[in-house]
Order: sequence, then structure tokens, then C-alpha cells
Amino acid sequence: MNIGITWARGKGSSFKGKNKYPIKGKPLIWYPLMSLKASRTVHYHYVFTEDDEIAEITLGVGWRVIPRPNKFISYKSKAYNNQEAWKYITRYIAEDLDRSIPEFTGDWITSFHLLSEYAFSLNCNNCMLRSDTFRLMYKRVQSNKIPSVYPATKVDEHLMLGHPDGYLFPLWHAQGLNRQYYPPLYRALLNTSFTNARASILGRPNYYYCEIDPIEATDVHDKRDVELIEAYLDCHPEYFEFT
Repeated sequence: MNIGITWARGKGSSFKGKNKYPIKGKPLIWYPLMSLKASRTVHYHYVFTEDDEIAEITLGVGWRVIPRPNKFISYKSKAYNNQEAWKYITRYIAEDLDRSIPEFTGDWITSFHLLSEYAFSLNCNNCMLRSDTFRLMYKRVQSNKIPSVYPATKVDEHLMLGHPDGYLFPLWHAQGLNRQYYPPLYRALLNTSFTNARASILGRPNYYYCEIDPIEATDVHDKRDVELIEAYLDCHPEYFEFT
């Protein structure tokens, strides 16, 4: 059994009401929740929210809601504690699914991961991720027995770093080395992942990736991102399989 979680506030983190903001007539959060549903990779997915409208959208897709207490809404609040939030989430899901909380002396995030065979985290900002991507991520973490898989898009190999003094230099900087042999660069979406906490081994890498198209890596932070997505979907009406 696989269990997933999404943290979604009503106010949003970068512009007001982002998670409910309409994209082609549907709320932003509806798209990643629907893609996940269509992928059939997660059995129970929960949205941790204080917002009634987000809760209604979540239930409409067929997922479950964890009521979010006021002390866990603002990350900048003195009352906010990340471990306490994960403790609350883990206990809520364990009671909801009638499961025992794993005996573990580490952090509560890992306790959440250990509730299921493969745990899943979904960042609602990543609303352009498709069902096929979730399937590939799940297949990779499952078949290779690796700790975690994140979606990642390849970026320009000729990426330059900006120096405070105003000049640029190559990220992979080595005099006389032919840059065609430099390793590829990726940008990972580190808040969306499949995790197998039981496969974590000391000395072994924890971060593995599943390569995605650049458009899937769109991370919504302002209304211009929404405009870009709508323009892209106008040109690719079959982008999402569920539409």
C-alpha cells in the first residue's frame, strides 16, 4: 500500500489563493491531484489544508483531507514546528487507516514514510507533472530498490554563474577541458518524490531522478507562470490524459 501527502494552504506562498487559482477553468491544485489519480500509483493520498475550498476540491478528485491546525499554517510563526506537523500528519493517517505507527526513534518524516511500502510527496506547485511521470518514478523506485526518486529536467550544459562583481564564468570550469565532456546538469523538483525509507543504506546515495520534459518542471510562483501554462495547454490540448 502506498500513501501520499500534499501540503496546501489556502493563501498560498507566493500569490494569494494560488492553489485555487483557475487554470483553464480548473483550480491549480486540481491538476496534480488528477494526474496522480490517473497514474494509479498511490492508494491513499492526503491533502493537509485549512482551506474549505481546497478540501472540497480534494474530496471531489477522490482523495482525503487532513484538517490543518492554525499553528501549522504559517511557516514563519513562532508556534510552527516541522517535526510536530509531521507527527500530527503521521498520527492522523495511522488512525484514519487503522494502522500502527512504526517503532522508530528518528524523525517523524521518516515515520510517515514507514507507514506504507512506498511513500509519496506531491508539491502542488508542480501542476504540469503528468501521470506517465508518476508511473515512471514509481517503477524506478520499486524495481531498483532505491531510497527515493525525484522528477528532474535537464538544463543547459553551458550554464553560467554570475559573480557579484558582474562577470560570468562556466559552472563546470576547468581550463583546457572540452566542455562537451562535462556531465549534464539537472534541476530536480525536490518536494515531489516517491520514497522507500527501508532502502536507505549508509554510504549510498539517497537522491535518484526520473528525467522529465522542461514544461513538466514548471514551478508556479506568480500569475505569469499561470499565463505560460494556459498558453501551452492551448497549443497542446491533449497534454493531460484525463482531459
